[in-house]
Amino acid sequence: MNVRLLPSFVAKLQLVLEKIATDKKSAAHTFRREILIECYALSDFPYRCRRSIHYNDDNIRDLIFKGYTIVYKIVDDEIKVFALTKYEDYKDEVDT
Repeated sequence: MNVRLLPSFVAKLQLVLEKIATDKKSAAHTFRREILIECYALSDFPYRCRRSIHYNDDNIRDLIFKGYTIVYKIVDDEIKVFALTKYEDYKDEVDT
């Protein structure tokens, strides 16, 4: 199965990496490498992660990685990684 990182995911990942890099650039590089390994590993067994709590669709899944949720959709022979969130994102929405 082919894994495709959609622009929405890439943009959010870039923001997260910039935030990490303000403290330690090497940590940002390590985080980027590890998260991409996890994303591309989905091609081996795409249904290994839980069904998404944000969508009512069995083909949309949540991969939990170091406190972040990577949301992806399984479509035919392709995995589309489209979102990256952290629990604090939801906390901020509730507080406002």
